[in-house]
Parts: sequence; structure tokens; C-alpha cells
Amino acid sequence: MKNLQEEQFSDSKYIKPKRYTYIGKDNKKYTWDFIEALDSVSVFLYHTQKDSFVFVKQFRIPLWDYQKRNNLKLEKMGFSIELCSGLVDKKLSLEEIAKEECIEELGYAPKYIEKIGEFYTGFGSGVSRQFLFYAEISEGDKIGHGGGIDGEDIQAVWIKRKDFEKFSKENPIKTPLLEYAYLWFKGKN
Repeated sequence: MKNLQEEQFSDSKYIKPKRYTYIGKDNKKYTWDFIEALDSVSVFLYHTQKDSFVFVKQFRIPLWDYQKRNNLKLEKMGFSIELCSGLVDKKLSLEEIAKEECIEELGYAPKYIEKIGEFYTGFGSGVSRQFLFYAEISEGDKIGHGGGIDGEDIQAVWIKRKDFEKFSKENPIKTPLLEYAYLWFKGKN
């Protein structure tokens, strides 16, 4: 990624700024600003032959901006480790979107996807739902190279099951959903 520049915007197909005014219990007028955002799907992937989890590492501009604004000098600014995820922005079932994301980001097409749960995020800044799934994959499910679409630069991160807790302690820039999914997996196995 190059030529990163901040710009003002008023229209986006992904988020919509909103403001509500209201009268508080003290009878004073207040405002609340937030964004209307799309829901998303995430998949916790376990590769049975490699006895490993596979996550995605990618550059996230909002993370980079946050780290820059807060003077967090890190070796790899803006890079996160996440579950394979995508927006619910198509007329497909959640499972179909989840499978499509696995193919786009990692090149694997899981045969079966199990729903783990549904979560609400961003209560103060912009509520959306996140649907969490689990899938097992093997080399027989590999159908492409992955890496993302639309200019994304997604890299696969392979973590042996026995090494997850060490990985988790050493990598603070990850989503809470990744940790939750691992605890779900650990409780199941």
C-alpha cells in the first residue's frame, strides 16, 4: 500500500454517519454521533491435517491511524491478526458469505460451516452484528491462492493448536472474537 492520504467524506457504501438529538433525564438537550455499519461474518478455521488454526494478517487503515494518533511505535504499524471475515453485503446466506470469504482470503472452500454464535458490537459508536462460524479444512479443500480481492494484501497465519496460547500472549493486536472462538474450540475438544 502506498500514497496513504486522509480525506474528508460524506458518502460511503460501507458506513453512514448519523446524529441523534435527545433530551436527557436532566431536561437538557444532547447529541449522540455514531455510524451505521454493515453486519459481518467471521470463521474460525482449523486445518485437521496440519493440526493448526489459520488466521489472516492484513493491513487495516483504521488500526494504523489509531496507532499513529496514539504514538504507538510498532514494528508493523496497522497490521492485525484476525479470523477470516467479511461484510454481509450480498444477497447470499450467512454461510455462503462465510465460505466465499474463506476462498477469497485463504483459498480454502470448507465443506461444512457450523454457526458458533451471533454478537453485537460497537454499542457506543455504531452497532452491527457479527456472526461467528467454525469450519474444519484440509488440503483437499484448497481451491485457490487466497490473498484477498480489491487490492487487499491478506496473508495466512498458521498457528499449531498446541502453540495458540503462546501466540495469543505474544500478539496483542488481534480481535476479541479470535480469543472467544479459541475458547469455544477448546471447550468443545
